[in-house]
Amino acid sequence: MATFVLAAVDGSPESLAAAGWAADEAVRRGLPLHLVYAWPWPQHAAPGLPGVSEARGLAVSMLADAAERARADHPGLTVDVALVDEPAPAGITAAAASAELLVLGRTGHHLGPVTRTVIHDARCPVVVVPHA
Repeated sequence: MATFVLAAVDGSPESLAAAGWAADEAVRRGLPLHLVYAWPWPQHAAPGLPGVSEARGLAVSMLADAAERARADHPGLTVDVALVDEPAPAGITAAAASAELLVLGRTGHHLGPVTRTVIHDARCPVVVVPHA
């Protein structure tokens, strides 16, 4: 049973616009909002690689900031975050497996390869929000 609205975020203005739209929709549906970032480098695969810990920390911070913005704009909204240790298409699709709705941001006039793959593979409806 689908119990949440999911937005994939990566810190870009487009993904943050999608997260805002998803928060509005979660409120309308009376569902919690889940924000996910698909982290392409599993921590166990490159434990000593310079910069990986810092980049991972920035991803966690970006997720926390996006969640805080959603909570501030929608008092009472339950917002959860997850850093998924998979490349974007697989990680987002897996995270959306039990979502009622998946929301993605779009850059430009065309859908990118990640968005096209996720739309094709997702088991739930997908909304692609253009950044204004």
